[in-house]
Amino acid sequence: MKLRSRLGITLGTLLSSLALAISVPNSASATAQACDNFGCDGHDPNVQSWQTGPVSPYGPYDLGGSFAYELRWGKTDGDQYSWARLWYISGSDESKWSVYVQRCTKDHSTCYWRLGLKHGAASGWTSKVPDGTNYYYTRTPMYYNPSGYEMRACAEDPSGTAHCTPWF
Repeated sequence: MKLRSRLGITLGTLLSSLALAISVPNSASATAQACDNFGCDGHDPNVQSWQTGPVSPYGPYDLGGSFAYELRWGKTDGDQYSWARLWYISGSDESKWSVYVQRCTKDHSTCYWRLGLKHGAASGWTSKVPDGTNYYYTRTPMYYNPSGYEMRACAEDPSGTAHCTPWF
């Protein structure tokens, strides 16, 4: 009888969670109003409202062959976030390149590698640069960058070589 009760509770919890997830409309637009620490990891910085920034503390750094990359930073709801962008000319084999961020504690005892990995021209994460040229950039999601951590942006070329900004 206890097994049946536990199974019923587990199934009921699962169905309730599923119903809640289905009933919540587009969470990305809800995120644009409020962000809180690590809970906003993985969100699109383009839908966020910013108190400070966004700015590029590092980059863009030229990678050659029309490619460049940079680390972006902004502050929303009192918290700092960072993300990366890969710049390129359309039609330059951009899908063979990738961009991501790395986050570590300042003593590097805990690190997160390849956060938000996106390939060039990733759907939903790519925008045309509004300067009239044929340049585009692909961005990563944003990641919390509190005072006890540091972050950097990395771009990986088709050979697998990573190019990274200094830690910020």
